[in-house]
Amino acid sequence: MVVRKEKLDFLKLEDIDSTSRGIVIMPIADFLGAKANQNTLHVRSFYSLLFVKSGELFLVADQNVHLVSAPDIISINSNCVCSFQADSSIEGYSVLFTESFFMERQNTEVTNYFHFLRSRCKHTFVLSKESVTSCLQVVSLMQSAYNSIKLSVNDELNRYLTILFQILGRQIVVDHVATEQDEGDDKIRNFESLVDSHYTQQRYPSFYAAQLNISINYLNRICRKKRSTSCGSIIRGRILLEAERLLYHTVKTVKEIAFELGFENVPYFSTFFKANKGMSPEEFRKNC
Repeated sequence: MVVRKEKLDFLKLEDIDSTSRGIVIMPIADFLGAKANQNTLHVRSFYSLLFVKSGELFLVADQNVHLVSAPDIISINSNCVCSFQADSSIEGYSVLFTESFFMERQNTEVTNYFHFLRSRCKHTFVLSKESVTSCLQVVSLMQSAYNSIKLSVNDELNRYLTILFQILGRQIVVDHVATEQDEGDDKIRNFESLVDSHYTQQRYPSFYAAQLNISINYLNRICRKKRSTSCGSIIRGRILLEAERLLYHTVKTVKEIAFELGFENVPYFSTFFKANKGMSPEEFRKNC
């Protein structure tokens, strides 16, 4: 059963740990408990790596339900609306960090792995037993460092985070995800970031092409090469995703959602939604 709230808020690291300086390390049960104590569903302002040692949980990420159990390691990006339901015996670690914390000191190789995580709402790493053990050892060291009061703890945690990404990066390569970057990779990331910031006001590719200082045709070529779709489809997809989130997670009326997403009237929003989803907003909510 879906429990809907009044609104979606941003959850910051400071809401989890008021002493946070860009990174938080804590037992997974404590993280899930801290999140459950918040009054609304959230879009995060940080990235999450969850390491499950024992037990299991259900993760609902943008209307998709995933069972996560030991020894799974999952990443959740900062633009993902999700909720958890875990059994009381769950054990493991959560590593929560902001993009600015991670990007301060990284080399190109590890930064490329990070961009892989950024491009996915949720990803499950399938690692060898040895790699899982290595990850858990590193996270245990991170937990100890995080609980210390050393002035240099952030540098130490950043080094450990780099090691984690290097271990996880082996599977990214095995999965044939290219780490070789070209100009198109930067352009598509910048384009998607712009869309995240402006999709309620700017729906036409011309705005984004101008912001990136490239032609619409070139932007379309990049999108088709990197995402196998047009730039217009990416913009519409982002609007549709937010509409689905609000219909699924909140008690806002269709009219309120339409205006929040920048539509001039409800019929225009309903036509857009049905054309892209194959059903009306009301039907989508009823079927959730």
